[in-house]
Parts: sequence; C-alpha cells; structure tokens
Amino acid sequence: VAAELRSHSLTTGQPIAWPNISRPEAWLYPILDGRSVKEIWVYRVRGNQRQRVEQATIRPIKESFITTPLVGTASQVASVDSDIALTTVKLMPGQSSDMPWLLLEGQRRYGNTIVRYGQILSYQPYSQRLHRLLNWSSSAGQPPQWRHSETGKQLVINQTVGLRPSFLLYQLVPNDPPQLKEISVYRSVYGSQLSTSLYDKALKLAQGDVWSHSFQMMQSAQRSLAEAWSPDAQNQLDLIRLHAERTQAQTKQTWSNQQQHIFTYLIDGQWKKALTVLEENPTIYETTLKRVEQDFAALWRSVTIHLQVHPQDVTTQIWGALLITARQSPEAAEEWLRKKTRSRATLERLRAVGRQPAPPSVHSDSTTAALPATSGSGRYRSLIGQARVIGNPGNEWLQSQTLPTLLPGQTWYQIDVQLLQDGSGWGQPPAPTAAAHFWAESLALRQKIQLFSHSRPVAGLMIQGIKTTSSGLALLAIGPKLEDAGLVTTNQGLHWLKTMPWQPAPAPPVDNAALNDGDAMALPQPHGIDWLITTTIVQQLGLAVEQTTQLYAQLQYASLDLVGDAAPEYIFSIRPGVPSEFSLTPGKAMIFSNTGELLYSDIGQQQFLLALTHKTSNTPVTLLTEQAGYHTLTRL
Repeated sequence: VAAELRSHSLTTGQPIAWPNISRPEAWLYPILDGRSVKEIWVYRVRGNQRQRVEQATIRPIKESFITTPLVGTASQVASVDSDIALTTVKLMPGQSSDMPWLLLEGQRRYGNTIVRYGQILSYQPYSQRLHRLLNWSSSAGQPPQWRHSETGKQLVINQTVGLRPSFLLYQLVPNDPPQLKEISVYRSVYGSQLSTSLYDKALKLAQGDVWSHSFQMMQSAQRSLAEAWSPDAQNQLDLIRLHAERTQAQTKQTWSNQQQHIFTYLIDGQWKKALTVLEENPTIYETTLKRVEQDFAALWRSVTIHLQVHPQDVTTQIWGALLITARQSPEAAEEWLRKKTRSRATLERLRAVGRQPAPPSVHSDSTTAALPATSGSGRYRSLIGQARVIGNPGNEWLQSQTLPTLLPGQTWYQIDVQLLQDGSGWGQPPAPTAAAHFWAESLALRQKIQLFSHSRPVAGLMIQGIKTTSSGLALLAIGPKLEDAGLVTTNQGLHWLKTMPWQPAPAPPVDNAALNDGDAMALPQPHGIDWLITTTIVQQLGLAVEQTTQLYAQLQYASLDLVGDAAPEYIFSIRPGVPSEFSLTPGKAMIFSNTGELLYSDIGQQQFLLALTHKTSNTPVTLLTEQAGYHTLTRL
C-alpha cells in the first residue's frame, strides 16, 4: 500500500481499520492534499494482503451551507459561496457492528461561534462501496449523535444558536445502501380520511417554534388517534420533544436578570408567565422591549401562529402588541390590538404594562416600613446577584434608616439575589416572607458586597434596603455608576476560573509502536488525564489524529471534587496562545467526571465559564457563566 501511494505521490491521514484493528476486514485510507481530505481509498483484507476495491472522491462543502444555521441570528455572517475542505475522518460512534459509518469533519470560526461541519458516509462491505448519505453543519459545535426511538435509530444534528433551540432529526432507513430521512413538522402524515384536528394544531404550533404547547397537544393527538397513530407521527413527536425539553429546561434555570427569564418564557411559548413577570417588574419594561426587538422575527412568528390556533388568548395578544411597540410605536400596537379584540380590559392591561407606580407625595402621610436594627455578623456569608440601575426608590422598600442623598457619580441599584451561602453551603434565597429575617442575619454579608466586571471587583456597594419580588429577594444599594458591571458577589464568594490551581497537561504518551513490554505503563490509563485527552477531549474538539499530541501544550487542567462524591472531576481550559489552526478560543472550558462523562462544555458556544461556587457539603457546585453581559447559574 505504501508503495502504491508513493507511486502516485500521495500522502495519507491515519488509516482506519474496520471492524477493529486486531481482526480487520477492511482498511480505509484518507488521501490528503495538505490538510484537506480529497479521497478515501478502501482496501479489502485477504489473508495477509490488501486489495484496493474503492476509491471515492470527497467533495468540499459550500460555505453557504455551513453558515445556514446562523441565518437570522445575531451571529449571521455574509459568507461567499466558496468551497470549504474537510480535514478529519473517523469512524462514527454508535454505528452498527455490521456496517461502518464514516464521519468527515472540519471547523470554521464565525465571530464567537465555532461551526463544525462535515459529511457522513457509509461503507457497504458486501458491495465494497462508499455512499455519501448527508452533509451536516452544527452551529452548536457538536458532531451528529445517534439516538434510539420507538421507530428505530435516529440521527440528531444540533444547530442551536443562543437560547433558541434548533435540531435536525433524521430517521435511519435500513436500505441497501441505507438512507437518512429528514423528519419535518411542515407536512402532515395523515390524509383527509381521519379527523386530526389536535394533530394539525400541534404541527402548526411547532412550525411557529411554540414547542412546549405543541408537545402537549401532540401527546393529546397520540391518545386521540390511538391505533391510527403512525410511526411517522411518532417521529414528529420525537422532534418536537427534543425542542420542548430544551426550552422548558431554560425556563427553570436561575438567570442573572428578569429580562432573560422573560425571554426564556417567550421562547417556550409561556406568554402568561412572561407577561406576569413584566407586569410585576415595571422598571425593566424598556430593557425588555429592547431585548425582544432583537429577536422580533422569530417571536412575531410564534405569536401570530399561536393566535391562529388560539385567537382569543389575551396574553398572546398583548405580547403581539408589545412586539409592535418595540418595533414601531405604542399607537401602532393599540391599532393592531383593536383588530384582534374588542375587550376594553385587554387594551387597558396593555397600557398598564410598564407603567411606573406614582412616587409618594412629599405631603403624603405614608411612611416606609422600617427594618429592625441588627447585631452580630449573621448566618449568611456570601451571595450571587445581578445589579441594575434604577430610579429613585419608592416606598415598597424595607429600610433600616432614612435613605441618604446620592453624591455626584453615584446611582441606585436593585440587586436581584440568585444564590445565598450560609454554613451549610449554597442555596436559593429564603421565601419572600423572610425578607426581614434575612436582613437580620446578613449584617456581615451586607458590608462585603461588591460589583464585579467579569472576574474582577470594581466597586463596593452600600446596602440600604430590601424588598420581595416575584422571584425572591432584592436589595437596594448605592454605588458608582458603571457601564460594564452587573454581577454582584463578595470577594471570597466564588472560585474564579482565572485563579484555579491550574496545571499544564502532561507530556503526550510515547507512541504505542515504540513501546516494549517494560513500557506498558506509559500507555494512557483509563480515566486518567492522558486517556481523557486522547479519547474524549479530542473527540469533543473534532481534531485530527495527528493533532492529538499537539493538543497537550494547549491545555491546562485542575482536579477538584465538584459533585460531592469524593471523586475528582477534571476541569480543562484552553491556554492563551493556542494556534489558529485549532479554531479554539483561549479561556473556553470543559468539565469531565473521572469516568470521562462530559459534564459541561462551552467549546464552540458564545458563553464563558467565569466561576464555580465553593463546595461546602456533599452537593454539586453551581457554575456561573456569562454570555453577552448576561449571567447564568447552573447546578453541575
């Protein structure tokens, strides 16, 4: 084989043995032009010889196809229709034992998003032919994944950008050669002979990305159709479930501000909850309108399609009007709403959204509720919260003394408390009725609270009061007016990623072929650092085999117990100065269990891991991540 390749002046990548290297039946050789895969040659094994039986040309992928998942998002780029090469070939995980599937890959950076793209090929051992099944592109930076369903094997491609989920789902059709059939919610699988009202409405909602409601309605359709429920309809239900699980999970996360929480409710089609939060927090009205205006097209489609299914839904009507307010004007919004409903109450409710409560008159007899004096340091040690600038505070705040007059350069902040730490560890804030109790138990904490920009403290805050909100507790504070600061915590409250006890990744293991019996222990051991790098991490990053040894110099790691099981987890981070050919961003992080399970990754994502809570009990730590100025807390 080597002589044949030399005679054609060809170079190859790492050859692939199938089904395994100990008893191969075929060898697949990637033929390279520089780093690009141009062909794949297939050699059949006969005794101790190899016979070339297939020579398949690998065509590059159009850049316009690669960037398709970015269209209509903040990451959208103006790409030219150039040819982009594929650079790696490997056997696809989860393949069937009787038929190899090949995954060809490349990576390309667009702003802060790393897009993985490629082709899927299948090799038919009986016909000895390679067949191209699918081109794919993942803006989530993930390779295609196999999953099992009631209808058989399915392939998932994640094209999510930001908070709005987007998945492609394919059904494996075991023909010869096999086929991948895309599952779509844009066509009915039933004819006119059946009454499929619920099914049709569920499809309509899915077309508007109203996933959770669509999922509930499709489940009702499944029960209604009973024996008439078809495998094709089940596939559609599976696709809808994929999206609904993601949107529902996002609404249950702890978000750094109410605008983000409202936005996750809107993405999930929970119009009533989103409106309730906005009505209870009128100070965020303007910033919420700016946020939804950025995603106007997708939200407008969701609203209009939801109203086609439920034309009398009041909260959806109001959100439609709010979207028009954000894009045009309040007058245009009211005109649109009058065409949807004759209800005077609905119109008044729209006008009331965002209306600030009138400040108390200077001649008013009303007094602000007072807080008791506190003594002792209290039980609470630290907190995590999000600060936002507000106007002059009203009388809804509990306060311990008369509010001072602001000095030049100062402003009022409302701090929405997300997590609290006491002697037992980190947890959610106490019930809203416990505001006064929290104040009494937080004297030392209130004296240590600071504003942070990324992982750096930039200013102290003077806490002046407290109130309850729909989501928990909020603190009233005075501090300097700063543009790039919103995170609030204490100086010792978090384990910042920048100050982790990082160690450089160890030197790469010796080449297996160079090992003798006495060097057997130099091989990567299961669940060790080398094993994680050479298997799991390389696969997650989509690197070529020849890049594996180069990867060690680009990684640093820390070993900590993060989930409370007395076993170490491994945090890997990309070091500064990583070469451009890796398409990796310094500071990006991955967390693995000691068995190699991926627990967290922001590789290819727009978010960054900033810090972890200190583990003080047998419960997992909480991760603090940042994306476009918004902070999110996630339990590991």
